[in-house]
Amino acid sequence: MPAIVDKSAKRAEIIRHAAETFSRTGYHATKMQDIATQADIGKGTIYEYFRTKEELFLAIYDSWMTEFESIVRQRVDAADDAMSKVDAIRGSAVEFYESRAGQAPLLLEFWAHALRTDNTVFLTRVQRTRQFLHELGTQLTQQLVHSGWFTDVDVEAFTHLESGISDGIFLAWLLDGRQFPLAKAYTFRQSVIGLGLLSDTGRNVLSERLSAKLKRGF
Repeated sequence: MPAIVDKSAKRAEIIRHAAETFSRTGYHATKMQDIATQADIGKGTIYEYFRTKEELFLAIYDSWMTEFESIVRQRVDAADDAMSKVDAIRGSAVEFYESRAGQAPLLLEFWAHALRTDNTVFLTRVQRTRQFLHELGTQLTQQLVHSGWFTDVDVEAFTHLESGISDGIFLAWLLDGRQFPLAKAYTFRQSVIGLGLLSDTGRNVLSERLSAKLKRGF
């Protein structure tokens, strides 16, 4: 009697080995046989789960982002106020990036592939994550303005700007060989932004603490 295969577990295993292989040799240089060798399975087995290399590549991205979005949502929902929610997002992002430091180049490959491909499924999934973060950033910025922590600001413009700064810090961290502490860099960014947007009331409460962080740097 043939062994019963847990298809969900097998799929996850293939995704894990594919991530390791893509991270090591790059998306374009990697062949399905390379992934099969890494996973110690036949190439035909991979095709039972994924029709193309791009579909497998997308499955890695979807797996990672689904996990990340779930963690962010849980922590944001558990936070008591807007400031705590901002801290929850920052902490979740740092934790996610650092936990995948060895495979971090693959995250850049996702971005690069999104610029090249016309695969609507891939592009839609990438956009879903960016939209999730954008909507969350917009909501929190509005809350910070309405609660009196932030001065009045163009919420949409600020959310786009903050997203670009965050992506830039991550990119610099990778290109510099992870030589600076990512968590402190994101905290430093938050302090710079905070001092620029704080209302008079918020500045009175937080200026001393944020100024100290600016002096320490990262």
